[in-house]
Amino acid sequence: MSRKKGDKIESPFKFKGNDGKIYKITLKEKLFCETYLETRGSGVDAALRVYNCKNRQVAWTMASQELIKPQIIAYIDLKLEEYGFTDENVKKQHLFTLNQFQDLGAKNKAVDMFYKLKGTYAPEQIKHSLDEDDIEERIREVKARIGAIGASEKKDSISEPGPPIPS
Repeated sequence: MSRKKGDKIESPFKFKGNDGKIYKITLKEKLFCETYLETRGSGVDAALRVYNCKNRQVAWTMASQELIKPQIIAYIDLKLEEYGFTDENVKKQHLFTLNQFQDLGAKNKAVDMFYKLKGTYAPEQIKHSLDEDDIEERIREVKARIGAIGASEKKDSISEPGPPIPS
């Protein structure tokens, strides 16, 4: 790829990720990440602003391509707390959603998520319904299995003499 007069060379920006690895991103990618965080996770809006995309579909494609790059993910992860994405803030937003009455769908999802996170869902209950014929069949199966086990034990005790069994 040859450069033309007036083309800008984007110098790489180096940073150490939360995983301890050193990453490089271009200054434009860095700006995309920061705009992504400023727009509260809107990749389309970030791409529209940073890459001057001609429409939202192109911006969506561009954002999708950027957001799968390990170095982009690492930089965003590094900056999350700086932009207010902390456990405490998420808990506050969750609490707000739980306590609001405007969007009941969102409220129900928040309640569902709360119970999942707390592990307080009741175990799934399965109802079993058996009629008399099913019960009789199950009893025959259990008796056959017990008989097979008893026959196997009897066969083993005959072939291998052991200590006398007290009576």
